[in-house]
Amino acid sequence: MVAALPELTVAHPTSLSEEVRLALELRGCDVERRPEESLEGHLDRLDTALMAWFRDSGAREAFDALYRHSHARVVSWLRWVVAEQRARLDPVELLQDTFVNVYRYSRGFRADHGGSFRVWVRTIAANVVRRARTVAARLRFVSSEHDLLVAVESEHRSPQARVMDVEETHSLRDAYLILLQHYLAAYEQLSPRDRRALELVELDGLSYAQVCDVLNVGHSNMKMIMLRARRRLLQRMALSLGAAESEALAA
Repeated sequence: MVAALPELTVAHPTSLSEEVRLALELRGCDVERRPEESLEGHLDRLDTALMAWFRDSGAREAFDALYRHSHARVVSWLRWVVAEQRARLDPVELLQDTFVNVYRYSRGFRADHGGSFRVWVRTIAANVVRRARTVAARLRFVSSEHDLLVAVESEHRSPQARVMDVEETHSLRDAYLILLQHYLAAYEQLSPRDRRALELVELDGLSYAQVCDVLNVGHSNMKMIMLRARRRLLQRMALSLGAAESEALAA
């Protein structure tokens, strides 16, 4: 789990500690601003160097330095996106989720040019915003639908019908928990690559193209990985549920 992130502070290249500057220089990074380099280009280049250092070392000091140096510009971009989309989201919360994913998917980062981190982190942040908007919309829909149904049904349904509804809800919940247990058992039997692919696509909401970069596979191979992973998952669940049903009938 990622530890608590530092407080928001505005960073500048000169705010890098001597230890961080030395670590970057030892990796061949020119920390000072070049004569022909814009301030934005300088900041981007240092962000990319810090991210590459964290990717290669996994060092906490590298991640902290990256966060302190880049977060102000990332949250500014998030504020712009939220305002542009008129979304009721907190940019600071989105920032935290963005850097959690930076931490988790650091192995998939590629430092192709000086602005690589800016492009990469904005892609991650855009996915975070999209997922947050989807979740918020679903919560609003469920809440409004639930309130409406409660208001209508409370006027027409008998006490006996309400008791039956409660019992059915409990039964559905128990059935869902049983299904979830079989799903988790089947998931644990998959190969590490299959589990990772399913996690990235179905849990984190990444596109196939993004997962290709994380897993370092081609797009056609990625499709085959997902197809086979889902097929194996369903087959194992079918076997497990079939065995459970046979045991229940025997009992």
